[in-house]
Amino acid sequence: MMNSRKSIIITGALLIAAVALAAAAFGGSRNCCKANMSSNNEGARTAEAVEQDGAQTATVEVTDKGFEPSSLKLKAGVPAKVTFVRKTEETCAKEVVIKEYNINRKLPLNEPVTVEFTPRKGEFSFACGMDMIKGKLVVE
Repeated sequence: MMNSRKSIIITGALLIAAVALAAAAFGGSRNCCKANMSSNNEGARTAEAVEQDGAQTATVEVTDKGFEPSSLKLKAGVPAKVTFVRKTEETCAKEVVIKEYNINRKLPLNEPVTVEFTPRKGEFSFACGMDMIKGKLVVE
């Protein structure tokens, strides 16, 4: 009788611990969804790349709000160097993926990571590895 009561108490404690861990894990992923919503809103800022030394350059920061700026304007046919800097741990954007250019790079915290490619006309997305936080490249 005493053993079964102890088993029930231990099982209950383990279930409570499992629910608490699951809540913490899934609560952390909400940051991605929150950042995704804010980075894809209508008032999102578009930045234009700057031409220097025969290439166009731009910097995108990864913050708790997502990619900032969330949209980059580039010129077609001109080599591009886009530097990504992850400024927060509070995001799932620990890498950047630009599928159309076969780019997939890890983004270590506070370390600039530059991706180089020659853009072609069109609109292309860049995203975190989970495809939850997104930005876009507008190439004219």
